[in-house]
Amino acid sequence: MSGSMRLTDDAIRTALSLPADLRAPADLVDGIMTAVAAAPQRRSSWLGWRPSRRRRLVLQMAVAIGLLALAASAALLLIGGRHAPPAPSPTTTTYHGGPARDGVNPGPGPSGTPRIAWATDAKGPFGSWSPLVSGGVVYAGDQNGFVTALDELTGKVLWQQDLHASDNSGLTLANGLIVAGDDAGFVHALDAATGQERWWYKALGPVHSVAVAWDGLVIDASLGGDLVALDVVTGRRVWSAGTAGPVSRAIAEVDGTVFTGSGGATPSTPGTLAAWDAATGRRHWATRVDPGNTTSVTVSGGRVFVGEGLDLSTADVHHIEAFDATSGARLWPAPFAAPTGKGLLIGAAAGGSVYTTATDGNLYVLDAATGAVQWPASISSTQSPNGAIADGVLFIASDDRLIHAFDIASHAPLWQVAVRGVPGAPAVVDGRIFVATSAGQIVCLVGG
Repeated sequence: MSGSMRLTDDAIRTALSLPADLRAPADLVDGIMTAVAAAPQRRSSWLGWRPSRRRRLVLQMAVAIGLLALAASAALLLIGGRHAPPAPSPTTTTYHGGPARDGVNPGPGPSGTPRIAWATDAKGPFGSWSPLVSGGVVYAGDQNGFVTALDELTGKVLWQQDLHASDNSGLTLANGLIVAGDDAGFVHALDAATGQERWWYKALGPVHSVAVAWDGLVIDASLGGDLVALDVVTGRRVWSAGTAGPVSRAIAEVDGTVFTGSGGATPSTPGTLAAWDAATGRRHWATRVDPGNTTSVTVSGGRVFVGEGLDLSTADVHHIEAFDATSGARLWPAPFAAPTGKGLLIGAAAGGSVYTTATDGNLYVLDAATGAVQWPASISSTQSPNGAIADGVLFIASDDRLIHAFDIASHAPLWQVAVRGVPGAPAVVDGRIFVATSAGQIVCLVGG
């Protein structure tokens, strides 16, 4: 009928269809049953009994009240879900905080002076790379060629996979895969849940870099001087390019541009810093830097920072320089060199500062715009780019088997904690610090 609602079976079913996870108040059914039991019943000689008029009214009212209560509960669930979505699980998916290699970690760090919650032995010693943390699992690759996955809370080993060659490359998590390189020149993709190998790719030389993941691609480089982009699902090569020399440290990626540092371990071999289009492999620019190998490339605030002269004993090539990320132009009036002439590495870059560690045992904090020293601090010993930043705290791991914490605003040292073996770069996430050490341990620090 026009202007009226027809109460059909479908309409009734639709009205009574409620979300599967919706629950009525615990006492609703008991209340209805009590009301029904209190109502007088009228007997029928041929049907046994039938509800009286009063009882029918009670049942109708009870059903109406129940449906209203359920509707209100559904509305509250929808409103609550809209305004309070679950927080994402903190993750670190690649070395040095992310593909920019700036050392910025999601945090938070542990409160107070940390203590060791657990330390799990792996199959071999670890280098300077940071562990990955994702979905409650910690991943690290060791120099005996094993990738290990552990429970974040307990340190229990979940799986281990043998790459059959030393892993001197950091790990990257992409599309549910753990990507690792080895000294035999292979890039491996392992299932993050099981460790099972999904695909592999043979590069032109040992893979000591750390892959970046971008738009369905895994991009990595090798000591053979090749830069390759692989399909993350199949491992098929999408494009490749030749770098000017071996890439011995981590490459970086920001906004679809890949940055590589290449060089050689002789005074006559200049290094090269280059920028590439991540989609096509086309080179945007290339700039010559001092001889020797370069550090891992760090990108922050539109600037590219790189250390030069690694693996050389000549003091006058140990520098940190800054370049424009778009053009490759040099930005500082002069490269920064430690007063002692020792080697320099980049621990982190954030907030207009570059945190450099030197093999003379000092931390030098530089102005990112000028290269001028903002403040120095003595760490007593450091040989690796083992830094991280989270929540206004700088974490530095040093070769004297200590992890140091500094307040960035005040420059004051906060604490230092000893571990067994030389710690690699820290991963700071979920109120914990994770490091892998030269003693073959993966260590978890929690608040004291």
